Amino acid sequence: MTVVPSDPSNDQILSGVPAFSLWGRLREREVWTDEQREEVLDELFPDDERQIQYIKRFAALIVLSTMIAAFGLLSNSAAVVIGAMLVAPLMTPMLALSASLVYAQMRRFMGALLMVIFGTLAAIAVGWFVALISSGGVTPDALDSEILARTSPSLLDLGIAVAAGLAGGYVLTHKGSMSSLPGVAIAVALVPPLATVGVTLRLGATDLASGALLLYSTNLIAIVLSASIVMLMSGFVPDHVRQLARGKLGIRLLPWVIALIVVAVPLALHTKAVIEEEAFSRHVSQTVVQWDPRATIVDLDTDIGGDRATVEITVATSGDGRPAWELAQLIADSRGIDVDVAVDFRDVRIDASSTS
Repeated sequence: MTVVPSDPSNDQILSGVPAFSLWGRLREREVWTDEQREEVLDELFPDDERQIQYIKRFAALIVLSTMIAAFGLLSNSAAVVIGAMLVAPLMTPMLALSASLVYAQMRRFMGALLMVIFGTLAAIAVGWFVALISSGGVTPDALDSEILARTSPSLLDLGIAVAAGLAGGYVLTHKGSMSSLPGVAIAVALVPPLATVGVTLRLGATDLASGALLLYSTNLIAIVLSASIVMLMSGFVPDHVRQLARGKLGIRLLPWVIALIVVAVPLALHTKAVIEEEAFSRHVSQTVVQWDPRATIVDLDTDIGGDRATVEITVATSGDGRPAWELAQLIADSRGIDVDVAVDFRDVRIDASSTS
């Protein structure tokens, strides 16, 4: 296999700098034949009589992977959820979206888009059904960490999705790297957030469902857009196709860029809120030491919004604890906001004995 750098002078200038070396690797141009390109495109989304079999296989895998993910979420098993990521087939039509965008194959693009929409709706429905038959006494107020982890996306999740899309594009456009595609599927969550949407909708937690749907949307948009960039930079798209599609390529990619900006806004707001919440929690912990040096924090739950905050805290202390209003006053004076404080005191008792 012959590898031809896209710009030798730039590669020499940027050699030795890790970040730019990675960029150079992404821009490597391999020698592809038209038959090899068509083989990869057909593997992503066949455009012939094999399409029916492809759809049947996709449908079976999306149902099975979502069932595994939903059961794993409800049992709070990270290992089971990871297994569902390996089975999930959604990454393939997403990469087909990227390839058809840069190739200007709108028929293949519409087919892949329909597959993604079908997979999305099917996964949500399966998650809802699994929650219906197995949720038992699970309530929105007592959800496990595996579910909650997929309901509060942040800018970090956007970064992961962009990196996964770059990796997916790299794997697709470098012939010896296809074995790494399952690892890319594990790195970015696709089916677990959709299963979470179904589970939380069944439980009536629409706010959590919207957060999980935002995570999935972020992953979808970032993967398609970043994988498209890698395909354009590599030698996967022939020069004559790139020249013909150049005029309309920006128009085709523009909706995805706008969508990425749209999802980035709530992610940024949530990230800002999380940072403020963590800073406030640390401040409360420090204030507790000032309020009662004998107290040990057992549990702390804070909520800050606007000019008012809520603090629910459980402390272990010996003897009579200091009144909650003093802690509330200390927090209010130092932060300049009104605060509601509820303190749950637990006595610390020491029982010691010895034998001669």
